[in-house]
Amino acid sequence: MFYSTGYDSAPVSIALADFNSDNRLDIVVANSRANNMWVLFGISNGTFGRQKTYATGSESLPYFIAVADFNHDNQLDIAMTYFRNDKVVIFFGHGNGDFELARTYSVGTGSHPYDFAIADFNNDKQLEIVVTLWGNGYVAILSEYYAADFAKQIMYFMGYAPQSYSLAAGDFNRDNRSDIVIANSGINTIEIRIGLGNSTFDTQIMYSISTGLFPRYVNTADIDNDNNLDIVTVNSGSDSVSVNLGYGNGSFKALTMYSTGAGSHPCSVVFADLNNDNRLDLIIANEGTDNIAVLVGYNYSTFHKQKAYKAIGNLGPREVVVGDFNNDSYPDVAVVFYTTNNIGIFLGDGNGSFNVFLNYSTTIGSTPYSLVVDDINKDGRLDVIVANYGTDNVGIFLGYGNGNFAGMMTFPTGIGSRPYSVAVADFNDDGRLDIVVINIGTNNIGFLYGYGNGSFATILIYQTGDNYFPTAVRIGDFNNDNRIDIAVVNTNTNNIGILLGYGNGNFTKQVTYSTRRGTRPYWVAFGDFNNDYEIDMVTANHHDNSISIFLGQGNGSFGDVKTYPTGDGSMPMYVNVGDFNNDHKLDIIVVNYGTNQIVVHFGLGDGTFLWGDLYSTDIGSQPNTLAICDFNKDGRLDIVVSNPGSDTIGLFLGYDSKPFANVKLGPTGDGSQPHSVAIGDFNNDDILDIAVANYGNSNVGIFLGLGNAFFDNMLIYSTGVDSGPYFVAVEDLNNDNHSDIVVANFKTDNIAILLGYGNATFAPAATYSTGDRSHPCAVTIADFDNDNILDIAIANSGTSTVLLLYGNGNGTFGNEESYQLGYDYRPYSIAVTDLNQDGFMDIVIACYGTDNVEILLKMC
Repeated sequence: MFYSTGYDSAPVSIALADFNSDNRLDIVVANSRANNMWVLFGISNGTFGRQKTYATGSESLPYFIAVADFNHDNQLDIAMTYFRNDKVVIFFGHGNGDFELARTYSVGTGSHPYDFAIADFNNDKQLEIVVTLWGNGYVAILSEYYAADFAKQIMYFMGYAPQSYSLAAGDFNRDNRSDIVIANSGINTIEIRIGLGNSTFDTQIMYSISTGLFPRYVNTADIDNDNNLDIVTVNSGSDSVSVNLGYGNGSFKALTMYSTGAGSHPCSVVFADLNNDNRLDLIIANEGTDNIAVLVGYNYSTFHKQKAYKAIGNLGPREVVVGDFNNDSYPDVAVVFYTTNNIGIFLGDGNGSFNVFLNYSTTIGSTPYSLVVDDINKDGRLDVIVANYGTDNVGIFLGYGNGNFAGMMTFPTGIGSRPYSVAVADFNDDGRLDIVVINIGTNNIGFLYGYGNGSFATILIYQTGDNYFPTAVRIGDFNNDNRIDIAVVNTNTNNIGILLGYGNGNFTKQVTYSTRRGTRPYWVAFGDFNNDYEIDMVTANHHDNSISIFLGQGNGSFGDVKTYPTGDGSMPMYVNVGDFNNDHKLDIIVVNYGTNQIVVHFGLGDGTFLWGDLYSTDIGSQPNTLAICDFNKDGRLDIVVSNPGSDTIGLFLGYDSKPFANVKLGPTGDGSQPHSVAIGDFNNDDILDIAVANYGNSNVGIFLGLGNAFFDNMLIYSTGVDSGPYFVAVEDLNNDNHSDIVVANFKTDNIAILLGYGNATFAPAATYSTGDRSHPCAVTIADFDNDNILDIAIANSGTSTVLLLYGNGNGTFGNEESYQLGYDYRPYSIAVTDLNQDGFMDIVIACYGTDNVEILLKMC
């Protein structure tokens, strides 16, 4: 439904209120080009009837509006900025829908007042107005005395050409006083103003966010669950969002940047807990790439940059393990070097570095491929067991406990066997460690049963199947019978083979679990990923750039496969598990051979995972395995990686945590240019969904949540032909316990309301005009008149006004109030809070055109 505000009127701001005391919301619109204030009165069925126009003066360019009772007569008044005439004005309401111009306040020649917000900043029960002055880079505070007489003006300089695009309010220092954060796109900063509770603000605190970022939108929330407000900024120029975590004293940590994708040009952000983990997630509208981006909040552990250790020569490190080889209580590292036919020992110094390198030959042509450490001969000293691919044997180095080892003993694995992977356990319950080895050349599994003194019996063979090409072996108790079982990675047949042990050295026939055709799994690891006390399985799938998760049933069998991508060209070769963020939930770390990276997938404790940051192992390093340990004893897991491409091992020391990692993208359609996102439960399944305003395609897109921060394909609802939806908000407007949608249609100068049925479908859009050429670009929903009915406030950038539509409680809106901001104020963002603690919601507006902030204080 459309209501014209007149030809070429250019409405830029909207507000809703009951101006004629009939308990129906009315609309007031600031028409910037028509230089008037336009009031549209609501009818009980959600439509609007008569309208009334108030001239604001030639060339005044009314821009932003707000509604409040400024003179304490229990009648709503309208405040407005005149952008071109450099004034703030107040129209007193008589309670019958009529208004009179009662107050005019000059804010300085050339100041161009733009956006404003209203609050009681000095706790005197009188309203103050905060105005952003685009023309001179100031913020002005108009302190009000009784009868709406603003006696004094306090100015705050915000810098030259700051182009304040957006603002938000919050209590950043926990003193129960409202503060302000402003996004200055022109000078690439965010600016904090701490409220003093007396209508003044402390000295500005500036946080630079780098040249060219063009901060376009700012919002606040407690991102890291520490009860301190944090700041999130959307940076259109750098295709990113930045997070400043608050300390709770008005200061913030250095920003952390998160990419939203090349060419994405993000324009807005909202917060919600999408996966019910009690952490806020970020949903971003990317107008440049026609998608929405989701940053899933979590406690993501971070790592220092890799520190590389290299011995002399082209070594070809193949696998790496951790152990204390010299009994000094510091973890050491053992590596097999397949090119130079030896093993290397790096002795740790306990502070995250290594100071001694020892070298032991595995003989010429041995080509060692795998190793494991354990105490084979029960002397309390770690020994090293090596699979020698080139010489068809297993080599054993008995440790002396001082970092040195005896010469290698060998045990044959069969002619042409090509041993590829090795593990150690007591398979026959005789109290002695045995060895299992995977023979890739003969497609079998070999067992060397130990005598307990470092020597072993002749190998026994189990076939895996012709052309299975087994590449890795792991052990565990998969059926909870306290007997050792075996898992084999069959690369060529794309499956994992499980052999359940009888405890006497014998095993069941292999049962296989497919990782899907063409995956080519290379490694497998085990852990309890869903906290059901059963062992689960994860594989690294080299050919299709993924990992596969199999949840264990506790009886030796596993459920259906679930796959997570590791990135194009990643070619993962190795996986391991550990709790990297100390949340008592197992995470998965993946070695990406193809992209020279490692990445942690953080476990949520329910069998699902979030993709963390990527860490480079250096160009051409070709990492293939890793080991996990706390090398510097700081309580955080560290990682050591073998890099055959660069002939190094790389050490990543665990460092800190942060709330977000890599972005997840959801396509919104070619040419959609999404401008805004909002959150609601549109199908009443108690799982949060996403609504996105697709400016380019003139529709609202709905992504139904699956409950794990993943979403179904987008549903589409029209907002009108060539309407250009710019902003979307979600609330229950008609009290039926279903989420409804409000959209600001920039091109057609109206708002559209879609009432939800609770099944992810909606009634046809009902529209309310915001005035000709108003170009509404932001809305917010709140109860502005304390009647327990939701109202809508609209920022009209084209006419530099704020329009309030007062709700009738049934999804329709009646009375309206319009607040003129001033010529070319161009409000682009609107926020709501109770600034003066009087129990009424106030409005704060960021005025892009005048580089200032306006405050509309609601009067009782």
